[in-house]
Amino acid sequence: MNSNLLLQTRNLTKSFGGRKMIDSLNLHVMKGDIYGFLGRNGQGKTTAIRLVTGLIFPDSGEVMIDGHPLRSDFKKAISNVGAIVESPSFYGYLSGYDNLKLMANLIPGIKKDRIDEVLDMVRLSRRAKDKVKTYSLGMKQRLGIANALLGSPKLIILDEPTNGLDPQGIKEIKEMIVQLASERNITFFISSHLLQEVEQICNRIGIIDKGKLLCEATMDELTQTANSKSLEDIYFDLTGKGGDLA
Repeated sequence: MNSNLLLQTRNLTKSFGGRKMIDSLNLHVMKGDIYGFLGRNGQGKTTAIRLVTGLIFPDSGEVMIDGHPLRSDFKKAISNVGAIVESPSFYGYLSGYDNLKLMANLIPGIKKDRIDEVLDMVRLSRRAKDKVKTYSLGMKQRLGIANALLGSPKLIILDEPTNGLDPQGIKEIKEMIVQLASERNITFFISSHLLQEVEQICNRIGIIDKGKLLCEATMDELTQTANSKSLEDIYFDLTGKGGDLA
């Protein structure tokens, strides 16, 4: 096995009600990647994330995280992962700090100064003592990422992290992801239907359509083989679709 391979899926398959949502999915996320997982809504992105985080089980196939099979070695595998699969939920009447303190109590071995550290990492130190109900949506999303960081994971999985955010909130999330990846050596797996944002921050991408992986490559490889086309043009060439991904 490649020692730089952090997340791998092997022929991952999942059906609901007779509909195949994930079809023989083979993903390869390398250490240090900011990996963009692209596809229209309803094409299997969230189902894939639920499978790789152990929230649901596949019909067949395997998930490997840092060399550990998720199904048979769940604790070791999932200890490497922090994730936001849906919009993060917090107690609005508590401060950001106190919310994280509650979460930290669920993770063995988390020291008090780790809470301060992750709040600093997501640029919330100055608002740490303010009640979460006073936070903007972007701040709540950053608090969610702080929560995902508590256990010092190697991999952070984010499902549509900029959904519903205003331009300032989107900018803050993108800058934070790039900074954490470069300064803290954290690998990111980001599902999105927003092509421009993925193109701006991701070094590798996978494109899914109807549960099938159509393409997996670095951004450089894609643009070189597609004669310097934009990611949007490449996406629509591969899927044979035009218009919005929503």
